[in-house]
Amino acid sequence: MRLATEREKAMVESAGITNVGRKRKGNEDSYFIDESLRLYVVADGMGGHQAGEVASKIVAETIQKMMNEYAGGIISDNNIGPHNLSKEAAWLDSSIIEANRLVHDLSKKVKEYRGMGATVSAVFLTPDTLIAANVGDSPIYLIRKEEVSLLSVPHTAMAEYEAFAPAGSKALSDKFRHTITRAMGNKESVDPDFREITPITGDIVVLCSDGLSDKVKPEEIADIVKSNPPAEACRILVDLANERGGDDNITIIILKILEAPGSRQVTGNSNASFGTEQESVQPVVVEYDTEDFSGRVLVRKITTAGLFVETAEFFTAGQKVVLTVSDINGKYSIMANAKVAGINPRGAELKFDKLTQEQKEKLEHLVKHLTV
Repeated sequence: MRLATEREKAMVESAGITNVGRKRKGNEDSYFIDESLRLYVVADGMGGHQAGEVASKIVAETIQKMMNEYAGGIISDNNIGPHNLSKEAAWLDSSIIEANRLVHDLSKKVKEYRGMGATVSAVFLTPDTLIAANVGDSPIYLIRKEEVSLLSVPHTAMAEYEAFAPAGSKALSDKFRHTITRAMGNKESVDPDFREITPITGDIVVLCSDGLSDKVKPEEIADIVKSNPPAEACRILVDLANERGGDDNITIIILKILEAPGSRQVTGNSNASFGTEQESVQPVVVEYDTEDFSGRVLVRKITTAGLFVETAEFFTAGQKVVLTVSDINGKYSIMANAKVAGINPRGAELKFDKLTQEQKEKLEHLVKHLTV
């Protein structure tokens, strides 16, 4: 399957595939691609007697239905989700929580479904951001230029031990690599992890079940999806996982950002391109203030859409930040509000929020001055 559509200046090409593999009799994975909504979901079911298949199907169908209802205004989005999430991320959070409730309730009511569950990984593209959410260990990879990174948070005993164990601690046995610490349906409630980033043209996102990630390294996945259209890359990756044993069901979604929002040239008097990354000849001084902390850093990449702040401070997705951005000599300066659009171990990606025309002009002038 190959789809390319345009929605508010964004062009996306996507494809998905699922395969039973070589060892399993049935397929407990589910996935869907909703191009009209820009929603992509992979669910990997767990449980015997087809219970895993039932769980993953409930998860996928519930999220798709609720997200369409939120987007269409059928369900009110007033007072939903944690306050540190954007409105769209709160939609996804609420949908995942409801899917978890339905799986959990059914597993309690039907004897054959006792103990069933699923993982879920989801990507939702808004006109401004890419929202990634997950429960369990089905990964979401971001391939950006020459780097591959993990947008999802692996909820496994191995990953959590490695994240918190002191340096030099004894490694856990490999059997803990697939011991899931968070799953859909296991408990009455669930807490998904979220990442919000600003997509750029050329980004490739891969969602998959562990039937692929256990057999093919992230760097191999990146090489294949960069060299082939999404539909062809899906087939190549399934074949490769099966060649290496095909021990589990294999499900993959690949989406390629052909043109990100804001990547086109701005018309008018401005000489700057919104959303186009600029490498500064001089560093930019960025002072940031939140309700909990403040700091000052130097950065070399800034756009009229936002910038990345490298810091050890603990930002949260959707958090409000007041920025003062200036050149190294303090000649050009601008103060503006921003929100945290993405987080990684190095720092936070900040997106400018509701700039006035005057602020936009000052920022464009600053960017132009620093990159000339």
